[in-house]
Amino acid sequence: MPRPASRPAATTAGAAHGPSPNAKVLLIVLSAAAFLLTLAGSALKNTVQVYFVPMADTFGGSRGALAWATTLFAVTVAVASPLVGALADRLGGAATLALGTALSGVALIGCALAGELWLFVAVYALIAALASTMLSYVPLGVLVDELFRDGRKGLMYALLTNGAAVGFVVLVPLWSWLGTWSSWQDVLLVVGLVFLCVLAPLAMLVARGSNRVAARPEAEDTVSSDPGPRALRRLSFGERLRLTAGNPDMRRLSLALFACGATMAFIDVHFMPLMHDHGLGHTVSSTAVALLGVFEIAGGLLAGWLCDRGWIKGVLLSAYAVRCVAMVLVALNPTGAVVIAFGVVFGVSYLATVIATTMWAARVLPVEVRGFGMGLVWTVHALGTALTSEVGAVMADATHDYSVVALGCAGLAAAACVLVLAGRVPEAAQTGEADATDTGTSGPDAGSSGPGGGTGTAAASEADAPADADTAHRAEPAGAR
Repeated sequence: MPRPASRPAATTAGAAHGPSPNAKVLLIVLSAAAFLLTLAGSALKNTVQVYFVPMADTFGGSRGALAWATTLFAVTVAVASPLVGALADRLGGAATLALGTALSGVALIGCALAGELWLFVAVYALIAALASTMLSYVPLGVLVDELFRDGRKGLMYALLTNGAAVGFVVLVPLWSWLGTWSSWQDVLLVVGLVFLCVLAPLAMLVARGSNRVAARPEAEDTVSSDPGPRALRRLSFGERLRLTAGNPDMRRLSLALFACGATMAFIDVHFMPLMHDHGLGHTVSSTAVALLGVFEIAGGLLAGWLCDRGWIKGVLLSAYAVRCVAMVLVALNPTGAVVIAFGVVFGVSYLATVIATTMWAARVLPVEVRGFGMGLVWTVHALGTALTSEVGAVMADATHDYSVVALGCAGLAAAACVLVLAGRVPEAAQTGEADATDTGTSGPDAGSSGPGGGTGTAAASEADAPADADTAHRAEPAGAR
C-alpha cells in the first residue's frame, strides 16, 4: 500500500484554518484504531513478562536459557528498527502497522505451538520481534507526522503510544487471571487468532483511511502559499545514515536511549521474577504493574503536553533522573511497599523518555529520514535491552539476586542525564505545524540552538534536501518576537 508521493506545504495560517469536520472525524477514528492496535501489540511482550516463570518451567526451568528469547528479540529489534523506519518513510506509518498486526498473529500462534525451547526462541526472537518493531514507536511517530499538522504532535504521539501503557493496566491482570486456569500456550494461541481474524482487517482499514488523510487536498485543510505539492526526495541508505549519524544531537540521544533500553529490559524481563523471588504475591505484583501502567499513561500525556510547549530538554532530563531514583529504590529493599512505589515512580518516566526523544529528533532531522533516524536510535535502545536482559538473567541464575543489575541500570540513567544536559534543543520550525513556540507558549528550549544543537542540522537539511514545510525555515530568535 504505497504512501502518497507528495505532501502539501502548509503555512502557519493554513494550519490555523484546520481540517474540515469530516477530516476531523476521520482523524479521531484513525487515532482510536491506531491506539487499539498499539494496545494489542503490547501482548507480544507482556505475555512473556507474565508467563516467564511458567514458560521456563515448561522448557526445563532455566531462566537464563529462556532469556535468550528476550535477548535475541532485542537484537532483532536493533537490526530491524532502521529498516522498519525506512519502510514507514516509504509506505507510511499506518501501512507498516497493518503489516505488523498480521505478523503478530503468526508469531503468537507459532510461539504457542512451539514444543521445544529452540523453536520458541527462534519464533519469538525473529518473527515476534519484527512484528513488535512494526507496531512500535517508530511507525507511530511517522503516522503522527503524516496525520497531525497543528503543532500538537507531542500530545498526539503520547496518546497513541499510551496504548502499550493501557496494555499494562488491562492485559497484564488479564493474562495473570487466565494463567490461573489455562496454560500459557492456550492463551497465546487464542490471542494469535484474534490478531489474524479481527485486528489485521482493522489495521488494513486504518491504512486505507490514513492514505486518504495524508493525500487530502490542500484546499480542504490548509491555506498554502505553495501552488502545488512537493514530492519527498528518495534518499539512499548512505544518505539517510549520513544525515542521522552525522548529527551530534542524534548521537547523544541515541546513547541516552541505551539507558532507557536497559531499564525497560528490567521491567520487561526481570521485574516479575524479582517479585516472585521475594515472595510477593499476585496481588502485590499485579498492583505494581497496574500502577506502573496508570502512571505511564499520566506521565506520557504530561510529557507530550510539555514538549508541545517547548520543554523537551526539561522533560527528557527529568525522566532519566526519576528513572534513576526508581532503580535505586527497588535495588535497595524490594519489599511490597517499595515495589509498588517503584511502579509509580518508574511509570511516570516510562513514556516520557520516548516522547521527548522523538520530539527532539523531529527538530533536527529532515522529514525524509525521520522514520529511519528514529529507527537507528531504537537500534541503540534495543542493544541496551538485549544486554540487560541476558546479563540480568544470568546473574539471577547464579546469585538469585537482581540488586546489582538494578544499580547498574541506575548508573546508566544517571549517565543519560549528563548526555541530555550536554545537548541543546534547536528552535521549532515556522511551519504549518503551528508549534507552541509560535503562539507565545514556548518553554526554555525555544531559541536554544548552539554547538551540537540544531544550527548545523538546519544547514545540512537545506543543502541535502529540498525545502520542506517541516524543516526549511527556522524561527526567528525568541527575543525578536
